[in-house]
Amino acid sequence: MHNFCQDFETVTPELWMANEESWKEKLLKLPNWNKIPLVNSNASHNLSDGKLVRFRGMVQDMHNPEFYFEHFEVLNTVTNEIKTKTGKYTDTAHIQENEKINYTENLKSGQRQTMVIISLPGYNEWAQKLEDEQNHLKHLEDQPNTSRRLEPTKLKRTYDETEESSEVMEVENEGSSKERRTKEDLSEPSNVVSREHLLNFPLPDVASKSCIVKIYDENDNLKLNDMIEVIGFLSVDPALSGEFQEKNSLEPVSETEVEIITHNPPPSLVPRLHAVFVKKLEHCNPLVKEVDQVKILNEANIAREHLLKALTELLLGDQLAAEYLICHLISSVYLRQDTITLGQFCLNISNLPTQKYPNYAKQLYDIIKQFVTKSYYLPLTVDNMNTMALLPKKDYECNRLTSGILQLSKDTHLVLDETQMQQGRLDAAGVGNITALGSLIKTQKVEYDFKYYKMEFDSDISVLILSEGKSLLPSDYHISLRPEKSSLEIFEAIVEAATYYLKEDIMATIRTYITSLKLVKYSISEDLQFVEEDFIEMRNESEDPVTADDLHRLLVLARLVSLSRGHDTLTEDCWRITKTMENDRLARLKSRPPTL
Repeated sequence: MHNFCQDFETVTPELWMANEESWKEKLLKLPNWNKIPLVNSNASHNLSDGKLVRFRGMVQDMHNPEFYFEHFEVLNTVTNEIKTKTGKYTDTAHIQENEKINYTENLKSGQRQTMVIISLPGYNEWAQKLEDEQNHLKHLEDQPNTSRRLEPTKLKRTYDETEESSEVMEVENEGSSKERRTKEDLSEPSNVVSREHLLNFPLPDVASKSCIVKIYDENDNLKLNDMIEVIGFLSVDPALSGEFQEKNSLEPVSETEVEIITHNPPPSLVPRLHAVFVKKLEHCNPLVKEVDQVKILNEANIAREHLLKALTELLLGDQLAAEYLICHLISSVYLRQDTITLGQFCLNISNLPTQKYPNYAKQLYDIIKQFVTKSYYLPLTVDNMNTMALLPKKDYECNRLTSGILQLSKDTHLVLDETQMQQGRLDAAGVGNITALGSLIKTQKVEYDFKYYKMEFDSDISVLILSEGKSLLPSDYHISLRPEKSSLEIFEAIVEAATYYLKEDIMATIRTYITSLKLVKYSISEDLQFVEEDFIEMRNESEDPVTADDLHRLLVLARLVSLSRGHDTLTEDCWRITKTMENDRLARLKSRPPTL
């Protein structure tokens, strides 16, 4: 049987271009893509220029389209031989010393979309470890091949055109001073902008990778914050760095030095990838390979019991709070209609025992992050709110989108720790950040600041607020914790016991459960007479007015109660459980919490 994997190890842009459809067909027939090196899990210095690789991440920014020479003629000045070459899937043309480009005959320019893709923000350590185990290729370390990227490349200019496609492209000899500088200064940081500026990650102090992806297929229809996997040809020639642009060129320059360097960071820091295939990702859990709805629902109760047991212990014996937290963990936006967003489930757990355990919220988060694929812990201190950049903002000097903490891909769990809030004064930035969080919770939209105007982008971020009293921020469901006194005395032992109980096989079951239930198709049965009857009864008997919003809140909760128990439609039993949960939750809010 023919070894397709070996073909992809040796294919070059030229070979691919010779028969694109056949190569794409072979790519889609591959049983798995693990043999195609994943840049996220393999050191880029072990990957040679022009090699077919993968990158998985989130669309962080989109730059203006880039022009390039799709076809051009090269004349050999010694033999007078004319060759046709292509600039597709590459940044530099390999022009020999005796060759020059014919800019007047048979020159065809093309356009490619340029995007900045970053590794998934908040991707948790357990998921990264599994991804590395599945995709790390040991043989790349044993035989590092960096020689091609360090060879002097004859053509130092990329095919970036401005208004004129006939812009002169320079061919340099191997001994030129510019090439010597390429080798000497390769490891030196830019003296204009910092490494952090070039990488531009949303989350501070989180290790990530970045890649500039060049896309040729206009049908990919990608949006900001989409999760994607790209297969393409790697481009890591050091001469692509903006630091090596000609400073004394006679050509008109429309970009500032900072903009040039920002858009052309050193490839050793931010490699380029010329996409031959782009796939949107529904999720990024390395444990979930395919979605088998019947199997997921059949196994849901086993996983739920494990998760319920662990969370009840960690919530100090409060099973009702654990039930709500499970619903929160499996929730996601499932429908957007006009101005309505369905499926969001912001949960506020208050009455945390911070007097006895000041770091209780962070300890709870440290367990939750072991269950979910992506998460971020944000202490709501006055200092953080006044100084952190939550909203992405357009930087016109560098012509790029400066990321903010709320620029996250879907199904990221954002845990807001309000127990860390101390006395202090919120300045204008702080008030803006609190407003942004409130807007995210209520509408699942994040407002991007383009200086001259604001633009809202849809988001799907699960927000959990941990607080002492009721949160200052809005929430869909607020539950007051009711700890058992016996559990309060032994919380440290409970954390230790939970860590011991949550063996790798149980963790894998829980992690698969949380991701898979977000992907299950849930349907509303036509026979919901029991819901209608109950709603009429509630309106007649309740002292407080019962509104359509109350019914909607019950139906959202009932959907998650059903899914969590392995049902893809609402049953009368799950409806009864939902009503009981809500009655108990609301009764708690009306009564004073016990003294901890």
